[in-house]
This record gives sequence, structure tokens and C-alpha cells, in this order.
Amino acid sequence: MLGFGDPIVFLVGSIFLIPAIAIAVPVHELGHGLAAYLAGDPSPRNRGYLRPQLRPFVNVYGVVAAFLANVTWGNPVPINEYRLQGPWRKLAHALGGPVANLLVAALAGVVLRALLAAAAVPNLGTFAQPPLGLLATLCYAIFFLNLSTFAFNLLPVPGLDGWRVVEALFRNRNPRFFFDVAARTQTIWVIAVLIVIFAPVLLRFSVLDAAVAIFFQPASNAIVGQCAGYVVLRPCLL
Repeated sequence: MLGFGDPIVFLVGSIFLIPAIAIAVPVHELGHGLAAYLAGDPSPRNRGYLRPQLRPFVNVYGVVAAFLANVTWGNPVPINEYRLQGPWRKLAHALGGPVANLLVAALAGVVLRALLAAAAVPNLGTFAQPPLGLLATLCYAIFFLNLSTFAFNLLPVPGLDGWRVVEALFRNRNPRFFFDVAARTQTIWVIAVLIVIFAPVLLRFSVLDAAVAIFFQPASNAIVGQCAGYVVLRPCLL
């Protein structure tokens, strides 16, 4: 099973994740909606999805995953796929969400670096810290969850944005393969979840850490000059 370490650290870290979820989820879905709109589909704007709001985007399973695995997702913005014909429009739509999270992570990272320069150190284990320390911890939670959402969603797993990128680029060459994969998406996810849960126990190796690290670690190093994990997810290959 996933290891949660110190229960106090897990509880405090989870509380700091609440505002981070409220930012990361709508930012991701609005990124997709805006990308679709710019690519020629007016339906996200016509249906009222291109404005800051939380409720339409919150997915219960995505929220639970944020607390238990430090990755998240939301309910997608409805789009008209017939308006997004051609690989480049589909590619822009697929990348819109991760790019939006990356931009927010970069902004939070700039603030975090300024706080670190002022000797404000994030501490996920307690609320008993100076005001600047609390601000640094909150800023780190926002930075981390947006960056982990960016990295997680880029994985080439059916249902995630990384697979949509692969599909946009290669579906026309082998439509039957992608049709078969789409029909087996639920089975693929069941297998993936079982691997994530049991690999640390059986193999002493976190598949989720390693997978997310592919995109998380270089981005984190570029933004804040270092790579650090959260309570459960530690996507840094040292």
C-alpha cells in the first residue's frame, strides 16, 4: 500500500493541499477549454466554461487522488470535437491543460524562491511556524500540485492528456489500434492502479514516483532550482 509516514505530516500536508486543489483543477480544465476555443471551437465559451469557477470542474475521485497520491484531475470542459479536426488542433487542446498548470507552477515558484531568499522555509509538518513560513508552505503546495498535475497528465496512459497527444499525432496511421485501446481503457486503469498500489510493497519501488518524475523533476529544477516531494508523492530521482 501507499506509505503515508507520519500521520500528523499527512494531515497537515493534506490541509495545505485544499487551496492547491482549488487552483490546480480549474486551471487545468480552463486551459483545455481556452485551447479548444483558440483552436476554433466556441462551445466552451458559449456554455459558460471560460470563467474562473470551481464547482463544475471538481471530480470526487480526482480530489481523493490529490490527498492519497498527490496527483489530481477534474471534470473536463465539454467541447465539440468536430470543430477540432486535424492533428494540430487536437494537439493544442490536449496540451492546453498541462501547459496552464505549468504556468501557474512557474508563477508560484517565483514567489517561493523569493520567500526562500527571505529565509522563509516551507514546513509541511506543522502550522506552528512564522507567517512567512506558512505562506511559503502554502506557496509550495500550490507549486507542487500544479507541477504534479502537469507531469501526471502528460503520461501516455489512455484517458490522460499524454495519450491524447499520442493519439493526435498517430491515430490516422493506425485507427484500429487506438479504437481497441479506447475500448480497454477501464481495464488499463485497473491494472495501472494495482501496479501503483502494490509495486512499492512487492518491488520496493514506486512506479508513480518514477513515472511522474520524468516531467516533474526537470521542470522543478528549472523553476525553483531543486526537486522535492510532498507527503506521498516523491517524484525526484536522486
